[in-house]
Amino acid sequence: MLSFAIRRLLTGIITVFAVSLLSFFVFNALPGNPAQVMLGLDADQSAIENLEKELNLDKPATLRYFYWIGDLIRGDFGFSISYQKPVIQVIADSMPPTISITLLSIALTVLISFPLGIFSARRHHKWADYLITTLSQIGLIIPGFWLGILFLLVFSVQLNLLPSAGYVPLRINIVDWLRSIILPSLSLAIISSAVLIRMIRNSIIENMNEDYARTATGKGVTQRRVFTKHILKNAMIPVLSIFGLQVASIMAGTIIIESVFSIPGMGRLLLYSVQRRDLPVVQGVVIWIAVVTILVNFIMDIIHMAIDPRIR
Repeated sequence: MLSFAIRRLLTGIITVFAVSLLSFFVFNALPGNPAQVMLGLDADQSAIENLEKELNLDKPATLRYFYWIGDLIRGDFGFSISYQKPVIQVIADSMPPTISITLLSIALTVLISFPLGIFSARRHHKWADYLITTLSQIGLIIPGFWLGILFLLVFSVQLNLLPSAGYVPLRINIVDWLRSIILPSLSLAIISSAVLIRMIRNSIIENMNEDYARTATGKGVTQRRVFTKHILKNAMIPVLSIFGLQVASIMAGTIIIESVFSIPGMGRLLLYSVQRRDLPVVQGVVIWIAVVTILVNFIMDIIHMAIDPRIR
């Protein structure tokens, strides 16, 4: 277990390094002068030159990368010209809405996908199975942002039940906090649940037809015990890997969904920073997303090993 954790940690560090390298050179390869974009087209030439020196834009790209990665290792993400704050503070200010939406989306995904996936597998080739499978197929082809717009039209514009925009912090009012994030979270959860429902259903059906399940039933073990103790446990092994990918997909989906609902989170921060060519903020957000994604997959691998002794 320890050697596995060390290997995964080293792999994660290499992955973050690769992401940092890619993001830095991709954003620095964009046409135009970032300093002039930040200050505006009417900015004074001397102000542009001073900002170029401050951001090391007057130096070669390779040297700028090593300057940046050195500061990053020391915990210095740079300074945002657009927000006039350290990048780490800008990211921290935008993090609560994104974390709230992500956690609620994950919780809703679990509550929707696992019961429906298990129910569909237990009702294999019956009308309930066909209905759930059809709905999940529809969920696979619907974009999350389109579903968010549909929810806005129904629940905010037509029924006037939920707010159409904005975010209320949890510390102010838990009910208003939940009302402000339920629609974007549900939009992301439905799309992720569509993938997991099919995966859970197919994995359970496959294990129900395995020899070990038929052998246990032939020995007189009740079907309920065979299902809960053997089939369900083995069926969840491949599902965990897909679940980790869906968590990463939910995080990526917040970039678009926050713009749809005008929520001041990491997604809107990233889009605004790209438009303003605020490279330190863009690179900081990309690194944060990469680290969280790697951490989630690392946790899924540990759980995977705990469930399946064959991997250990």
